[in-house]
Amino acid sequence: MCGIAGSINSTLTMADIDLIDHRGPDYKNLIQDKCAGHDLFFGHTRLSIIDLSEAGNQPMYTDCGDFCIVFNGEIYNHKELRTRLTHVKFRGQSDTETILYYLREFGIEGVKDFNGIFTFALLNKKVGKVFLARDFFGVKPLYYFTKDDKLVFSSEIKVIKKNPAYKKELDITALNTFLTLRYNPAPQTLFKDIKKLPAATYLEFDSTTNITLTNYWPKKQKVDHSISEKEAVSEYKRLLEQSVERQLLSDVPVGLLLSGGIDSAVLGYLMSQKSTNKINTFTVGFEGEGNFNELDDAKETARIIGSDHHEIFMNREEYMDYFYRSFHHTEEPIAEPTIPALYHVSNLASKHVKVVLSGQGADEPMAGYKRYRGEKFLTDYKKILSVMPLSLLSKAFPNNSSIDRGVYSSKFKEELDRFIAIYTLFVPDQKEKLYKNEINHLITESQRPLFQEHFDRTDPKADSLSKLLYLDTRTMLPDNLLLFNDKITMANSIENRVPFLDIDLINFIESLPIELKLKGKVTKYVHRKAAEQWLPASIINRKKRAFETPVGIWFKKELSESLIELIESPQSLSRDYFDISFIKKMVHMHVARKKDYKKHLFILLSLELWYKNFYNQN
Repeated sequence: MCGIAGSINSTLTMADIDLIDHRGPDYKNLIQDKCAGHDLFFGHTRLSIIDLSEAGNQPMYTDCGDFCIVFNGEIYNHKELRTRLTHVKFRGQSDTETILYYLREFGIEGVKDFNGIFTFALLNKKVGKVFLARDFFGVKPLYYFTKDDKLVFSSEIKVIKKNPAYKKELDITALNTFLTLRYNPAPQTLFKDIKKLPAATYLEFDSTTNITLTNYWPKKQKVDHSISEKEAVSEYKRLLEQSVERQLLSDVPVGLLLSGGIDSAVLGYLMSQKSTNKINTFTVGFEGEGNFNELDDAKETARIIGSDHHEIFMNREEYMDYFYRSFHHTEEPIAEPTIPALYHVSNLASKHVKVVLSGQGADEPMAGYKRYRGEKFLTDYKKILSVMPLSLLSKAFPNNSSIDRGVYSSKFKEELDRFIAIYTLFVPDQKEKLYKNEINHLITESQRPLFQEHFDRTDPKADSLSKLLYLDTRTMLPDNLLLFNDKITMANSIENRVPFLDIDLINFIESLPIELKLKGKVTKYVHRKAAEQWLPASIINRKKRAFETPVGIWFKKELSESLIELIESPQSLSRDYFDISFIKKMVHMHVARKKDYKKHLFILLSLELWYKNFYNQN
């Protein structure tokens, strides 16, 4: 895992590369070259994982000098790819060298053959082009900015933000999206003109400075209803075991971020079976009782899988300290309360290992969240629900935000509109009260264009929940959950691998009918059936709690005061765009337990802290 940065017709310096030094403290370098007469800079910071020798250093050229690469990530099947390059005399054993020559041999379309997590920039002097690429599920982020004949790119926004060619400005369209979804799907960021490269996409910059984007994996959903449960469980087991074995590929120790749930427990069991050394596991918990304290569950799992277990507590002061500091690394105000907890446990893990596996990516393709049961309920009983006064539910249960979103989403007849509504936090009525007149026109702006392309690839014959899972795996997962997982673990100079997103495994999971994912109230059904051969029932049937936090409780006390102090400050974002009195009213209603606004308030708190700690900095 590493950091990459580069530019065309815009100077980069080692000071720019130093901004992402935490992504790769083992080695860094910056080269200057030409591409079809254009000035080119490629920079790299290296976290040595595979082939620790100098042969793995980057930027890396081919022996002919016509190709150069800067690469961030891991290619788990790189040894298989090498068997197709029999004429190449390799200098070392790194996956970087493998894909460099693979791309020389098979062109940019060769990226389809990579099984891994990656972003890279490739210089091809023969055709006078530079290519940027991001992996199938967007596990690794990549940002870019273009102006006139200039291109600047980096693993992190801070490199682009510092570039003289970029003029800092807030994107109010992206701000509206963020308030709707609490994250920004690619290509949006809150920095105007800085874009996220979408997952499974490569960008091509040619000799005339034209830019084109190509989705190299336009996979359409196709559900196979002929497979039996026994066949599905058997194949799932084989593919997950294969994925874990692939992702243990490393020349340094590999650990595990262990929650109290089934996903990381399964990974831990398989790692212990396939590793020659005892694995290290890491867990964070909060002081007090509740779903946010899973230390005992994790400790029991660690005992069963036989790991060297490390745990750490987190109190409110530590949480807020990490929360404030996290925005420097996330760079986008993703409103996820788990971020400080991940920061804390990643810091613990970094003292023992360079690589960790985690259970991220299991829930979206296999219907692991409660909201998926809600979607199935809405579709199964839509005829009955259509004649019921559902709006009364919100009044009857004012402290249940899930019911609010369910009622709101039930108003939409089109599937895609309903899917977007499921994730909508600030609904139009609330935005009318929140927004100042200058941005009122954004209230009616549709979010459909951010999801339409993916929705068009869903199987028209599939049930609505299967479509929603397909959509989530390509939108919310890469640009929300995976994004902050990469940023926060890399802030502590460790690599986070996600075995549940192995491309072969996901291709299989997405072909399964919905009843093998959600059966009655049993989520991730095929996963649980497979786990019966690996783990005791006490772990398999545990209530899902992973990395929950007591933020809702804190908002009834100290956090509400922190938010009010931030919005009232002279340079707050809220002063420019929002009605502060309405925010105070939301705080009052939440504290008085008249309405559950913890997610709304957390969005606003995240925005203000991001604005103060990142956007307002020079």
